[in-house]
Amino acid sequence: MSHEIADSSHSNARSRIGTIKPGLVIAAVGVVFGDIGTSPLYALEECFDSVHGVAPDTANVLGVLGLVFWSLVLVIGVKYCLFLLKAHNKGEGGIFALLGLLIPKGRGFASAGRWIVLGAIAGSALLYADGVITPAISVLSAVEGLQQLSPKLNPFIVPITIAIIILIFSMQQLGTGRIGRLFGPIMLLWFIAIGVCGVLGIMRAPIVLEGINPIHALHLAQTNPLGTFLILGSVMLCVTGGEALYADLGHFGRKPMIASWYAIVLPSLLLNYFGQGAVIHLNPAAAADPFFALVPKDFMLPMIILAASAAVIASQSIITGVFSLTQGAVALGILPRLRIIHTSEHGGQVFVPSANVLCGIACVLLVITFRTSDSLAHAYGLSVAAGMVTVTLLYAIYKARTSWSPLQVWLFLGCFLTIDLLFLSASMLKIPAGGWVTILMAITLFTIMRVWTAGRMVLASRFANQSIPLDQLINSLQNHPPVRVSGTAIFLTPISNGVPPTLLHHLKHMKVLHAQVAILSIVPSEEPYVEDDSRLEVEPLREGFWKIKAHMGFLDQLDVPALVRQAADSGFITAEGNTTYFLGRTIVTARGTCKLSRLSKRLFCALASMSSSNPLYFAIPPGRMVELGIQVDL
Repeated sequence: MSHEIADSSHSNARSRIGTIKPGLVIAAVGVVFGDIGTSPLYALEECFDSVHGVAPDTANVLGVLGLVFWSLVLVIGVKYCLFLLKAHNKGEGGIFALLGLLIPKGRGFASAGRWIVLGAIAGSALLYADGVITPAISVLSAVEGLQQLSPKLNPFIVPITIAIIILIFSMQQLGTGRIGRLFGPIMLLWFIAIGVCGVLGIMRAPIVLEGINPIHALHLAQTNPLGTFLILGSVMLCVTGGEALYADLGHFGRKPMIASWYAIVLPSLLLNYFGQGAVIHLNPAAAADPFFALVPKDFMLPMIILAASAAVIASQSIITGVFSLTQGAVALGILPRLRIIHTSEHGGQVFVPSANVLCGIACVLLVITFRTSDSLAHAYGLSVAAGMVTVTLLYAIYKARTSWSPLQVWLFLGCFLTIDLLFLSASMLKIPAGGWVTILMAITLFTIMRVWTAGRMVLASRFANQSIPLDQLINSLQNHPPVRVSGTAIFLTPISNGVPPTLLHHLKHMKVLHAQVAILSIVPSEEPYVEDDSRLEVEPLREGFWKIKAHMGFLDQLDVPALVRQAADSGFITAEGNTTYFLGRTIVTARGTCKLSRLSKRLFCALASMSSSNPLYFAIPPGRMVELGIQVDL
């Protein structure tokens, strides 16, 4: 997911792709690895859940540690670090950046292929589900450390968790610029702490280091195949959050993130997991909560506080990732136009109020429903596993279209897709125990995105068929000239050719035109950012008409007045005080005869009514915009 950092912008992000700086390495530790860094709080505990039928004896502990070790090495260390991070879209990563690589340049995202677009939509819906569950399980598992201090504190765990979650979401409107500078040092301290605790545990039982040998994992699979398969759904929790490496590529660059992973994150995680294994080896009862059983009693309270801080950071990074994902989805037309607030001058730092409220409510409901991290873990991991399958397939398609031979593609899929499918199939067994929550959220979001995308295509086709050529309108105005008033009118339209319906409605009802009229079409690009020198196409026409086409990347900040000012470099001159912006509000009804089902029509109409036409979305001063209603029957 594309998270944010205070001093990041797309221009210097791309310049960092090949550099390693200590500041970037530490920042990446805080922002990118917050989620996977808190996995030791609950992952190994879930592996020895009684439902798996795997007793916490020495042989099984070594086998589970082997599964954890090789999952981290192969999935994160090889698939993401060595392969996926090289597939950048002008320095940006994430599922929408990968989709952009599959789109023929300048042809729109639908040209990538129906199933590829559906796969990207499904992957983004799964990431939303992950973004809801991660804050709930991270904070809840950290606060559960209080029961190590005293069992009497158990009744306060859920209320304290809810209070922290509410605080996290209520602070989002402030932006994360200042908080972001604290992420790295706190998470660095967290990784050092869990690594040291792991070393102390390993020193008590060095035998657990034998778990690195894959023979022990193979022996576990041979002696207890069903239990091993079930455990894979819990081992999946060890790599949740690893997908942030690809999503955050544009903010830090490939080399700093790889350096962070191999120098800090991976060693700390492995030391802690093997330390937990040592504790379980010495005391099988510790499998109920091996993370805090590993912590020396004198340091229990500081570790609980540090764990809660790390959980807040993990939650913060995934939430801002949801905001960035929403920004990209809105720009590509996959979601309705939502209000997006830029919390700094850097376009990557955004706040989406509606997404923030919905995610916050969902997180609180999850905590109230499941009440323990053990129960909530049954709902976790499924969305990540399915999302990894999607990204692996899209990456393989991209490489097949660009540089790989069929043999290379099949070797890649044979290795990594097999691992992903094993994780996914094992995680699907959690559906009755809580995985249904993930499925429900993902299906809901996928349906919304799919219906909105299909409905927009119907509207675009309808507008294109009803539109008349601009030359035809200008010719008619020469024969029957309307009254012209001073000033400039900017008509915003999603179609790049023809006369926008708003202009026809204005001319029909008002019988006047401004002295200067510009047709401004916003064209979504398959790239995350579009350079200023290639953003605008400005064409002067007759009778004071201008045609302006603005190419916007799916992570670009939309500022219509700034686009108009930039058009002055191509000869289009207008003063801000005498410029009026005309925007159409499409009123959609389900009374038409298009091929969408009745239920899809009703859902699209509801989404269209919620789609924001707030001038702040376009950065237009509220007093300079005129909105015209247009009714369309689907």
